[in-house]
Amino acid sequence: MRTVQPGDRVLVHYVKRFQDGSVASSRGRAPIELTVGSDHPRLPGLGLALVGLVPGASTTVSIPPERAYRPSDPSRVRRWARTRFPEDQPLPVGKWVPVLNRRGRLRLVRIVEIRGKLVVVDTNHRRAGQALNLEVELIDIHSADAAPESRP
Repeated sequence: MRTVQPGDRVLVHYVKRFQDGSVASSRGRAPIELTVGSDHPRLPGLGLALVGLVPGASTTVSIPPERAYRPSDPSRVRRWARTRFPEDQPLPVGKWVPVLNRRGRLRLVRIVEIRGKLVVVDTNHRRAGQALNLEVELIDIHSADAAPESRP
């Protein structure tokens, strides 16, 4: 039976267990496709952990914060004008709220403090500083140069 090699395109299901106790899973959805050895935004730090696996096999990888969503960076705590948020938008301290970035894309920031017309926000990734346990099940393997077949 064929085993995963670096550069192969594969389909996987995952369960992510975060240091804060929260869990995210791809179960119940279509498997995600990735290239073994390349960074993937949903599965940071996975790297070459799938090499040698056969379809149906699973592996668990412990990923430190540096390789997961990076350590929390104090320089990403910023002071913004209250006018950057919609006037009627509540800004509860400690909560994550949506905001449009300068490119017009929606992202989440954590409200740290409100100082009159200034809002102190944390723009780090919401998982920054957390280690990650990643359980990955290999569903299918495709060669490095072949595109996976579409699945229903």
